[in-house]
Amino acid sequence: MSVQEELKRLGVQPVDGQNFLTSEAVIKALVEAGEVEDKNVLEIGPGTGAITEELTEKSGKIYTVENDSTLANHMKQNFEDIDVVEKDFLDYEIPGDIERCVSNLPFRISSETLEKLGKRQIQSSLILQKELAERAVAEPGSTEYGRFTVMVNYYFVPVKLRDVSSRNYYPSPEVETSILKLYPNKERHGIENEDQFFKTVRALFTHKRKKVRNAFVDSRHILDIEKEEAKELRDELPHSEERVVNLDIRKISDIAEFLNRNDIN
Repeated sequence: MSVQEELKRLGVQPVDGQNFLTSEAVIKALVEAGEVEDKNVLEIGPGTGAITEELTEKSGKIYTVENDSTLANHMKQNFEDIDVVEKDFLDYEIPGDIERCVSNLPFRISSETLEKLGKRQIQSSLILQKELAERAVAEPGSTEYGRFTVMVNYYFVPVKLRDVSSRNYYPSPEVETSILKLYPNKERHGIENEDQFFKTVRALFTHKRKKVRNAFVDSRHILDIEKEEAKELRDELPHSEERVVNLDIRKISDIAEFLNRNDIN
């Protein structure tokens, strides 16, 4: 039975952002990239279970999180040996024994999902919007480089594997998608104060085309400092004459550490 026929049988009318994979080749490529052999795997938004079916042949324990009640019940009836939770993934507490995540992500929560997986340092193989995948692997100085890039590269080493045409879905999404592989490795940065780092990122990248010294002053409200204090410090900032968009994680960390030493938290 095709995905379209299965959804019709269940009485599920896909809503905006619900796009079900129909290509067996893409599903196999996604699971292969997940390195799931004998691993406990999380799948977000399993839908009718096309990816889940492939996972059951290779992985250890499988956890699925499905927000649609009809699809969640379908999963429970058809996959008795896996853990099915009916919930929005952003409200889901990830079990401690999960080692991998393999998912065709719901578009509306793609960015937040990567952050949540990053905090837990879970190696992942994901399908998401091509635009987001390209932003994830963007180089400093490029048009796509921004806060999202820094967040992903802080938590992971991202690798874009391949693009997936919209014809591989039902219904066809209005955007192209890509398979993105994420290797957890945040320890490589040696950043001790994660909150300070991300606060600095948020402040600076609010004005990513400006020089660091100017972005710092213009975003002072995010850092909770007065204009005069910001002006006094701006020329002492590491990399003050560089444009924010050219900063890699090491340089952003230099600035965050400087702010921390000056009690700007």
